[in-house]
Amino acid sequence: MNYDAKDILESINTAVLLADIQMRIVYANTAAEQLLGMSASKLCTIKITELIEKHQKNVIDIFKTAVKPNFQGFVASDIMIVSEGGHTQKVDMSLCLYTQRPRGIIVEMRSLDYQQKLNDDRQRRTQHLAARDLVRNLAHEIKNPLGGIRGAAQLLEMTLGNSSNVRDYTKVIIEQADRLKNLVDMLLGPQRPNPMTLDNIHYVIEKVLSLESMTPDIKVRFEKNYDPSLPEIDLDVDAMQQALINIINNAIQALSESNTKNPTIKIKTRAKLGAVLNGIKFPTSIAIDITDNGPGIPENIQQTLFYPMVTSRQNGNGLGLSIAQSIVERHKGTIEVNSIKGETTFTIMLPILKKGTNIQ
Repeated sequence: MNYDAKDILESINTAVLLADIQMRIVYANTAAEQLLGMSASKLCTIKITELIEKHQKNVIDIFKTAVKPNFQGFVASDIMIVSEGGHTQKVDMSLCLYTQRPRGIIVEMRSLDYQQKLNDDRQRRTQHLAARDLVRNLAHEIKNPLGGIRGAAQLLEMTLGNSSNVRDYTKVIIEQADRLKNLVDMLLGPQRPNPMTLDNIHYVIEKVLSLESMTPDIKVRFEKNYDPSLPEIDLDVDAMQQALINIINNAIQALSESNTKNPTIKIKTRAKLGAVLNGIKFPTSIAIDITDNGPGIPENIQQTLFYPMVTSRQNGNGLGLSIAQSIVERHKGTIEVNSIKGETTFTIMLPILKKGTNIQ
């Protein structure tokens, strides 16, 4: 078998670093770039011990002894490392001596936060699908008798329509039946998705922002930070517009209801390498960050935020984010949310698929 070792290292999800005997990093794979938030070229300008949180002197001392010929290796959990911007995170770490010449240290790291996130995403997706199926089954059961109720009200109106009181009552029945039918249709979602076409995600975002700017009395300021190098991808443009509208409208309403000063929504696009979406690793993906400076999402609903009928707003129906997630999942993507007081970010991740890949 003739496999290239470097290609194998670039394909795995485990972060791998190679350092020389002076602790200078000489190689970092793609997973290491992602984990540490730095490019391989930047990582190769620092020593590997600079990645270890300074208070963990015992770990730094182990690194210093790792270049000795009799080093037996080191495996530990809950090691705190420092990534780009001074952010810290816990990792599982293993060290071993590279005995070929020139000698060095091989370091493997796997983020505990990342592993927990994968488990949470898997559980959240399973629960979301179960809740969505339950709601859709209930919606079907509700929709059938609604037609009968509306029809009966119309017959009553035709038969006893001479009385104004009867017309008032039947009008209420018909109006409420129509309102419930519209709600049920939203729960059931689109029955026949549009075909995918090759489009630029920035075109879709700009179209949505143009629509939002036409809304009367809107006082939110939009800030855009686009990566112009992003390629076109297969999109159901109308559906993706709806997903973006649902998320942005939620942010606008949260900013309005909380009377946030200087309400701002930031839209940022970037390319991400080696992202794992729904359990599948894609070489390159597009990340769309939608960030508002509102009050944040209550912690008690963050884990169930994408479930149908879950909302923190008085007049909300809890369908917008569930529909948005279904649309993004049809594109083989994911939606993530990070929320603290004063900043909430929804991140839509969409894979850049090879031409001809079927994502229906």
